[in-house]
Amino acid sequence: QVSKNELDWFQQDLEVKVKKWQQEKKENKENLKALRNTVKKHADTNDRYSKIIEEKEKQYNVSLNTYLETSNKFANEKLKLEELIKKSQDDCQDCTERAVKAEISVLKNWKETEVCKLNGIAANAEANLKMLKLFS
Repeated sequence: QVSKNELDWFQQDLEVKVKKWQQEKKENKENLKALRNTVKKHADTNDRYSKIIEEKEKQYNVSLNTYLETSNKFANEKLKLEELIKKSQDDCQDCTERAVKAEISVLKNWKETEVCKLNGIAANAEANLKMLKLFS
């Protein structure tokens, strides 16, 4: 009878443990299901962000290439403009030198013309002086 009682206790204890294990198993399945759903949500979010990142990288590369092309274009234009400025400065210097030479030439001609006039006036004065001396 003692053995039967002990056997009943063991049986009851076993049933309690089995129920407890079944409850834990059920809870573990629910937790696993929830974790799988969470993993799936995170994987979907990760995929979405990966696609967004890839698209942003493509946009960035397009913008970078456009910037580099524009930068190179403007650098080339800058070099051309600098060359034109240098040439214009050289031309300006040449024109200034020619203008100075022309002005000097004009002043020399004016001087020679005035000297000729003065020589003419002096010759006239001498002739008049001789005439006056002859008359006196």
